[in-house]
Amino acid sequence: MQQIEKNNIAWINLANAGTDDLLFLKDKFRLHSSVLSQLPIAIKRPKIEEYSDYLFLVLHFPVFNPKIRQTTPTELDFIITRKAIITIYQEPIPTLETFFNECLYREATQHDYFQRTGYLFFCILDKLIDSCLPMLDHIQENIDIIENKIFQGHEKEMLSEIAIVKRDIIDFRRTIKPQRSVLEILAQKANRFFDFDLDFISQEVIGSNIRVWNTLENLKDMIEAIEETNNSLLSYKINTILKTLTLLSFITFPLSLIAAILSMSTGLPNFLQGSYAFWTVVSFMVLTSFGMFLLFKKKKWL
Repeated sequence: MQQIEKNNIAWINLANAGTDDLLFLKDKFRLHSSVLSQLPIAIKRPKIEEYSDYLFLVLHFPVFNPKIRQTTPTELDFIITRKAIITIYQEPIPTLETFFNECLYREATQHDYFQRTGYLFFCILDKLIDSCLPMLDHIQENIDIIENKIFQGHEKEMLSEIAIVKRDIIDFRRTIKPQRSVLEILAQKANRFFDFDLDFISQEVIGSNIRVWNTLENLKDMIEAIEETNNSLLSYKINTILKTLTLLSFITFPLSLIAAILSMSTGLPNFLQGSYAFWTVVSFMVLTSFGMFLLFKKKKWL
């Protein structure tokens, strides 16, 4: 447990909260049993609950895991009283931890943000949502790389890369989209709960959420268009190979037929029974192949 106190405002940060931490919260803030029962478990959807002395809020934020190249939603629970903010989470949230440490060790940061409890709370939310933008920039860079590779002839290799990017975007969308309704409800409750006008900062947080969502929509459209282009180029390559193999089989079929006929033990025509018989057959086969080639060329099949 870590704690910052400034201007009669407290921020308590609980990473991997244990039983003792929950008992501390219960005794100090008189939390309802239903809230305490939800803190240790994973909650899949964002939610907000209002009690007489505090708000209970559950949100999810995307965190990128470079080892498995996947973005996963990480749960963050808030308990907000009129004089304290408690953040509770089980998995690391780098942006939150970085901001908390800045407030903990820098007096100037405390002075800027510890003005009012509601203001500090919405600033935390704004930083968490804005932290999505660098991750989206990274997805954009991957899309640009994929696009360049596709037009360099690496269509097959890019199939897996496209799938990874699409998975990232899907995970992002699943995390960000449900936030909107909860943030809008929160903005309505905040002024009444804190007895202070927080419209400006709350609308800024909602605007950040909308900006992230719009960026996700653009990335989704881009990767789908690139996937369609990649599939078209790959299909064209496959069709070209199949066409070439088919034409080769048509060219070689007459040669095989001629060879099969001449190998039959029924006797050969007189013009194939001389010292030049072999070269006559070879010349005939070459002329046949050349004729087939010219025919395909004229039909623009080659």
